[in-house]
Amino acid sequence: MNVKIVQLFSMQNKLNMRIVKEHNLDNSSLFEQRRLAFLVELGELANETRCFKYWSKRPASEKEVILEEYVDGLHFVLSIGLDLGFKEVEMTNEVDLGEKMDKIDINTLFLTLYQSGSKSLSHEEFQSFFDTFLGLGVKLGFSIKEIEEAYFAKNRVNHERQDTGY
Repeated sequence: MNVKIVQLFSMQNKLNMRIVKEHNLDNSSLFEQRRLAFLVELGELANETRCFKYWSKRPASEKEVILEEYVDGLHFVLSIGLDLGFKEVEMTNEVDLGEKMDKIDINTLFLTLYQSGSKSLSHEEFQSFFDTFLGLGVKLGFSIKEIEEAYFAKNRVNHERQDTGY
């Protein structure tokens, strides 16, 4: 897997530092807000997939909408990692990740991520949290390359939003 992990963490760090500086924030006080933001984004992603809506016949949103919501969550996963002192993580091979995710129900993945995102994580737990989040992307039908490209594009949008006083 050729995930540009160091680059993703670096790009997220630059965005975080820009926001902290331009909004006169204390970076150390944002950890709880970033965790809550992740949980909100995860909920928005689940809502777009409609995976839990057993009572509804409506299909999931378009793939592009789901990918954008997924990448919004990735921004906060990276931010949580940065808050915990990570600049990179070791990754599971994409094929192994896909095989592992094939065995797990998507609702279970969302619940696992909700639980992990709701608590303080050790080094090992963050590794698992990150792998599970990437695995969710694979389970949703995205390649690692698609995830990277969507992250790069959304990161640019987030910088543009800061340029315009979002």
